[in-house]
Amino acid sequence: MEIQTCGKLIDSLLEKVLCMNILSSDYFKELYRLKTYHEVIDEIYNQDDHVEPWMTRNCRGPSTAFCLLYKFFTMKLTIKQMHGLLKHPDSLYIRASRSFC
Repeated sequence: MEIQTCGKLIDSLLEKVLCMNILSSDYFKELYRLKTYHEVIDEIYNQDDHVEPWMTRNCRGPSTAFCLLYKFFTMKLTIKQMHGLLKHPDSLYIRASRSFC
């Protein structure tokens, strides 16, 4: 069962400049290769080291965490997948991505 949202698009939940920069970032474009929930989980585990919206010392580049968050929004996670994010034992960054969804 797909999770019901409040009807707002992700673009209305995140800062407009951040959304534009996520969509135009090379890293986000590379995420198209990730097709499954588990592939995105592995990417979070291997790449994330903070959950700030912007890259450290770079006010223009979106962080990997927010690019991956946007990827999750485009995947339309199920309730079971959201519970998996909530209870994931491997990384606090995986659990943190759930708090934004």
